[in-house]
Amino acid sequence: QSWSVFWTTIAATALAAGLALTAAACSSSGSGGGGGGGATTLKMITWVNPPAVQALKKINTEFHQKYPNITVKLQTAANVNGPYATLLQQTVNSSSADIVTSVLPLQSPLPLNPTRKNESPWQFFTTSGAFADLTGQSFLNDYKPSEVGDETYKNKVYGLVSGTYQEGVFYNKQTFAKYHLSVPTTYNQFLTLCQTLKSKGVQPLYTALGNVGPVYLQFMYYEAMIDLWYPHAPGGNLATALEKGTAKWTDPLFVQAMNEEKTVAKYLEPNYTGVPWESMPGDFASGKAAMLLDGSWDLPLIQQANAKVQVGFFPLPFSNTAADNQPYVSDNLTFSVLNASPNKSAAEKWLAFFSTPSIYSQYVNITGISPSQKTGSFSGYAAKAMGSWFGKGVNQNVSYPPLGPSNGYYDQQANWPNLQLSVVQGKETAQQAAATYAKDWTAP
Repeated sequence: QSWSVFWTTIAATALAAGLALTAAACSSSGSGGGGGGGATTLKMITWVNPPAVQALKKINTEFHQKYPNITVKLQTAANVNGPYATLLQQTVNSSSADIVTSVLPLQSPLPLNPTRKNESPWQFFTTSGAFADLTGQSFLNDYKPSEVGDETYKNKVYGLVSGTYQEGVFYNKQTFAKYHLSVPTTYNQFLTLCQTLKSKGVQPLYTALGNVGPVYLQFMYYEAMIDLWYPHAPGGNLATALEKGTAKWTDPLFVQAMNEEKTVAKYLEPNYTGVPWESMPGDFASGKAAMLLDGSWDLPLIQQANAKVQVGFFPLPFSNTAADNQPYVSDNLTFSVLNASPNKSAAEKWLAFFSTPSIYSQYVNITGISPSQKTGSFSGYAAKAMGSWFGKGVNQNVSYPPLGPSNGYYDQQANWPNLQLSVVQGKETAQQAAATYAKDWTAP
């Protein structure tokens, strides 16, 4: 689910050709499709996130029942950071789908001065006119203004953010009850908890970097930055402060964050760099650890692996000021309509159908995503596990800056996590890593 390694190298000639094709198709196709009585096939692409795919297939079937002349064809590709990134690029270039999806929205965040060199592919598609303008669509009224704003560029809305996911600690309630353990609210309490579990012969923490790499340390480094650094960011926005240079990577609070990550990592399973990330939900559900560092998107897979396990949630605390410990939140699974789609009206009907309360609530309940709509009643497994934290936290838009390919090596999205692993493994100090980030930094 992470955007962190979504960057792909795109040849300028291919991109120019794709945009030209989009413009030509847009000028000739109009906005028909699904408006009359003829049969329409609406094509949608997304990546393989099993709960989301399950939900979309169900919704597509129900949509077809309401609109028998419109059939939705869903195409998927594995791994949002690999094959799906390629599929998305090819689809936009060739205008071969109607609705496309991204793991994160336009404002994730958008660089202060966006250019082709510092934008993500999705940001470039949006700012270059590849997507249809949805401004004024009535279904947007159902969504929180902040979520609509995340897909707004120059006062026009180019996508629909379907929800948000939280990252933090998922814990086994039965294990906590067995050893009379309480949910920690501060860093010191959390370390004491881990030490207690270890003394009982219980593996305290679990996460996995196998088949994904250091990027899955995000379950620690995002939280550490939010808990320790974000509360003191100039203007209350760490991402913007780093872009403007009013905050520096050498800030002592960032150094402290990395040092604390190293301490917390001592309580991970011994082979965390080799355990495949795909097995994390099942491993936790089978009792291999008392706590799992993960994102809420994996909650449906935990339930599927072991429906009897009772799961709770709390933000991973790096601060000894309890109020500063908040979950990391990222907006997720954004829908956009290609500007060159010959089926715009059908695609907009689908977005409106998706947004109706009964349909949207089942999407939230199946996927475990936290709602981006203003209201609603949600009774899914994730809502129960997350409890009062459901939908709450500090958004990455204000806590983590855009890392463009024009930066130095370690301040590019794909490489930034490598230094985090080096610090955690003791290969270099937090001060050395901070100095490298500062040296490689070029504000977008």
